Amino acid sequence: MTQQANHHKGKNEFLRYSFYNYIGVFIGVFSNLFIYTTNEEFLGVLRYVESLAFLIWPLILMGASSSLINFTPKLKQKSNVNLFSYSLFIVIRNSILIFLIIFFGIDFFSDFVKFEFIFFAFFLGLLLAAIDLIKKQLTIYHKIAFPSILDNLLPKLVLPVIFILLYYTIIEANSSGLGLYVISYLFILTALFFYALKRKSIAFTIRIKSVFTNFSRKEYRNYSFFALAGSLGYMFVFKLDSLMIPNLISYKANGVYSIATVASSVIFIPARGLFSLYAPQVSKMITNGHFESLNKLYKDVAKMLLFLGLLIYSAIFLGIENLFQLMPSNDVLLQTVSVIFIIGATSVFNMATGFNSEIINYSKFYKFNIIALGVLTILNLFTNYYFIVIFDLGIQGAALASFLSIVFFNLLKVGFIYFRLGLFPFEITFFKLLLLQICVILVFYFIPNFSSPISNFIFKVSGVLSSQLFFIYRSKWLSSLNTYIDKYVFSK
Repeated sequence: MTQQANHHKGKNEFLRYSFYNYIGVFIGVFSNLFIYTTNEEFLGVLRYVESLAFLIWPLILMGASSSLINFTPKLKQKSNVNLFSYSLFIVIRNSILIFLIIFFGIDFFSDFVKFEFIFFAFFLGLLLAAIDLIKKQLTIYHKIAFPSILDNLLPKLVLPVIFILLYYTIIEANSSGLGLYVISYLFILTALFFYALKRKSIAFTIRIKSVFTNFSRKEYRNYSFFALAGSLGYMFVFKLDSLMIPNLISYKANGVYSIATVASSVIFIPARGLFSLYAPQVSKMITNGHFESLNKLYKDVAKMLLFLGLLIYSAIFLGIENLFQLMPSNDVLLQTVSVIFIIGATSVFNMATGFNSEIINYSKFYKFNIIALGVLTILNLFTNYYFIVIFDLGIQGAALASFLSIVFFNLLKVGFIYFRLGLFPFEITFFKLLLLQICVILVFYFIPNFSSPISNFIFKVSGVLSSQLFFIYRSKWLSSLNTYIDKYVFSK
């Protein structure tokens, strides 16, 4: 297959990925507005268990999924099967060890977390690890759309059903609800497994020693260790607020915070798709020393994600409060508005700095991620404590702590990549885009509001979106956007 064909195929996969993710977000937002508000406490418990599972997940993987992406370019296509089998062996081995540690150390862990929470978190973490491994393998073969359907849609379909069953007292709040949620991920894993088998993306072999012909076992272990530390640190940092809020405030507050997080998650969808799509390409460019091409891609992706991030954020910023006023549960939803604004701004900044983590992960400087994540973890821990407890800012404090930590984290990575690899995501066009979009947002913000929330919502959201698209299309600062519009909108 030619490079052009691969690019076209990858682009189509990204579009399908984004489409399915937005369907998932729509379902999630609908559920947040009309269903999850019926039981904020259970939602807080569920997100707490998820956060625990996200800490167990990297320990089970032990860097295997990142190593799969990193070392595949060094192997022949047939040898990739051996590497996948070896990665699967690591997952099975580690899951047994962690289960034994939890089982024999249950008295110790129960001092911090309820037994049933540990139990569900372990099995959810195991399923997430196995799913991630198969998804990474499918990414190598440019298969990201179908995994996205399962991973993003199914849990969002199952969870509202659980809340409805809870509302009508058909099931008990904690154990039965959490059990059904874990089972949904078992279904995802099963479906992904057979999909990968059918597409011949995975196979199994016991000849795993042949993996270490093009690179040493020591090299693999070193990279995997730092990938583990990076993943664990990343999960800890980004789930720290969901772990601290139940202990410092309440499970109910964690549920409200979760509603805000889901509502703002729509912003980051394009970034997830592009990061997944380009991860193998970034790894290959670094392996082959194509840093000039990588630098161009780095800049292009940063500009595109800045534009998409601010575009979506502008609609949320100008429309979300008016939308919530129309909802039956507006008393709960309006509590989340300020948190949505802060978390949304965090997502935009995270997107605008491009795929920093991917570049560092697949370079010889991958160990730096440990330093950066260590700094971020400490910073996030202290800022969460001070904003929540000392300044008594509640869930707004948790959101603000995350924002400040992520800004510092990404600037640190940008600086490191520039001084070590000579790559930089920003150029003059990037700042022109930023200034233009901010100006458009401010214009519509200061336009007087209508008396009707629905009229205000329609006018300001449609106006700010269409204005940004018009001006940026006319500026030709995003060539890929102009190409897409000319092809699909203005073509005869």
